[in-house]
Amino acid sequence: MTAQEKMARARAELVMDHPFFGSLALKLRLAPDPACTGMWTDGRTLGYRPALVDALPVDTAVGLLAHEVLHIVCSHHLRRLGRDEALWNRACDYAVNGILKNAGFTLPSKALFDPAYADRSVDDIFAALLRRQEETRRGGGLGDGGREETTAETAPGGGGRKNDAGQAVDTPEATAEKPQAAPPDMNLDERSGKKAPAAGDTESPDGDASPDPALVGEVRDHPRTDGAPSPRDRLERERELRVSLAQAINQAGQAGGMGDLPAGLVRLVEAIIRPRLDWRRLLRRFIEQNAVSDYSWLPPNRRYVHLGLILPSLKNQELPDIVLAIDSSGSISRDALSLFCAELSAILADFDTRITVLFCDAEVRQAISFTRLDLPLRLDPEGGGGTDFRPAFAKVDELGLRPACLIYLTDLECDRFPAQPDYPVLWAAYGPSDAETADTPPFGEVVRIGD
Repeated sequence: MTAQEKMARARAELVMDHPFFGSLALKLRLAPDPACTGMWTDGRTLGYRPALVDALPVDTAVGLLAHEVLHIVCSHHLRRLGRDEALWNRACDYAVNGILKNAGFTLPSKALFDPAYADRSVDDIFAALLRRQEETRRGGGLGDGGREETTAETAPGGGGRKNDAGQAVDTPEATAEKPQAAPPDMNLDERSGKKAPAAGDTESPDGDASPDPALVGEVRDHPRTDGAPSPRDRLERERELRVSLAQAINQAGQAGGMGDLPAGLVRLVEAIIRPRLDWRRLLRRFIEQNAVSDYSWLPPNRRYVHLGLILPSLKNQELPDIVLAIDSSGSISRDALSLFCAELSAILADFDTRITVLFCDAEVRQAISFTRLDLPLRLDPEGGGGTDFRPAFAKVDELGLRPACLIYLTDLECDRFPAQPDYPVLWAAYGPSDAETADTPPFGEVVRIGD
C-alpha cells in the first residue's frame, strides 16, 4: 500500500468511524510533502511525508489525521498572532492530544501529552511552556563556547524534574521525546537497517534523528494570515470555520457519531459555534471591524519590535455612518434600551461618526441622526404596532445612506425579513437565547442581549 493509498484509507476510516472528524478532513486537500517531518495543516491543505505515512500503522495514521483536523477545530492556524512558532506547536499539541486520547484515537508514540494540561486553553499552555523555557534558560546558564550547560534537568532523557528524595523523574514531556522502537510494519533497508524512503521521498525518516514531537503533527498559519491576521481576515476565517463545524455536527448527528465524542470536545465545538461572549464585546468588535484604519510609521508598532520587525502602528480609526434600527413595537423594554444606548454612547465617543436611528414597528415612525456632540444618547421610541423588519432597510435606501453597518435592536419575534443588503448587519436580539418564538435571521450576525 502506497502512502497515498494509506492516506486515502485513513481518511475513509475517519469518515466511517468518526464522521465529525471525517467530514472536516474531506475539506482538506491532501498533498505529499517529503520535506516535512510528519503531517501539517494550515486549514486548507493537509501535507504529509510519504516515508512517515509508509511507516505508520493505519490506525495511527487515522489518529494523526484527526490530530490535524482538531488543530483546525480549535482555530490554532489563526491564533498564533506572532508568537514563537515552535513553542506554539507544542502548546497546541498538548491542547489537542488529551482530547484525542479520550476519544479513543491511536497517536504516534512521540505525541506530546500531559494530564496537567487537560481542559486548559492553548493560550494558558503556551504561557506555562514559555515560563518553563525562561526558567530553564536562567537556571542553566551558558558554559564555555556559548553552549547551554547540560544538567540533570535539561539533558535528554534526564527526567526534567526531581522528586522529594532528589532523584530524577521523567516529566511527561521528556518521556514523550525519548526514542521509540520502530513500529512492527516499518519498512527497513536490509543493508543499512534504516527505514527505507517511500516513493517520492528524498530521504528516510532517519534523516531527522530527533524531530520535535510537536512537528510530527504540525499546525501552520493560514496562508492568508502570516501568523498575525487582521481583525477582518480573522473574523472571516472564524465565520467560515463556524459554518464548517455546524455542517460537521449535522453530518455526525445524522450518522449517530456525536455520541462517541468526549464531552470536552462537544463543549469546545458548541462554544465555537455559539460563543458566550459578553454582548458589549461582540457589538464593539462588529463595529470596529467596519472601521477604516489609518496607520503611521511614527511611532512603530511596539508589539513586533522584539521580533526585529518594524511595522506601522494604528494612528486613528474612522467609521462611516452607522444605522441603528430599533424595534418600537413595544417588545423592547426601557431598561434594555437604556443599556444599549449607554454602550453606543461609548462607541460614539471613540469614533467620529454619525448614527442614524430609525424607530420602526410595521413602518418607520421616526428617523433621527446623532453625532458625538449629542452625547449621551437618549432615545424615546415612537410606535407600538406590529413588527416588520423590511421598512427599516427600505428607509436606508430612501435616504440614500451607504452605512458601514446596520444594527437592529429587536426581540426577533418576526419572520418578515428583506433581501440581504450589501452592508453588514448585526441583529442585537433582546431576550433569552432559547426563546421558541424567535426567528433565525436569513443573513447577518446575531448577538444576544440579556436582561
